[in-house]
Amino acid sequence: MSLSKSKGLDLIEISPNANPPVCKLMSFSKYKYEQSKKDRENKQKNKTKDIKEIRFKPFIGIGDYNNKINRIREFLEDKHRVKIVIRMTGRASNENATLLMKRIIVDLENDMKLESEPKLEGRTIISLLQPIK
Repeated sequence: MSLSKSKGLDLIEISPNANPPVCKLMSFSKYKYEQSKKDRENKQKNKTKDIKEIRFKPFIGIGDYNNKINRIREFLEDKHRVKIVIRMTGRASNENATLLMKRIIVDLENDMKLESEPKLEGRTIISLLQPIK
């Protein structure tokens, strides 16, 4: 303890259960600062990629369809995964929704990789798209 006081450092106990206990001389505030720097660096490197969701209805106009397809392309370029949801409302049939899903997949086949095949869940069809690496 006298050595740590004379050098102006902190005495930090590494393993208290050892016989004799293991201690280390270091500046604790400097250690905490370096740890926070490392944590910030790791957070920047490990950016999480969100799942973006785009919703369609089976009877969609051409202009709206093109806007949504362009938006999906932007998400894929930004390396986000995209969840496509086609919700059938009213008298919309499964056939119209599946044709729309196939059309979306064909239009985007150069920009994406299909992560999960389109599946019917109640009155919705859901598919996940993944960007090409």
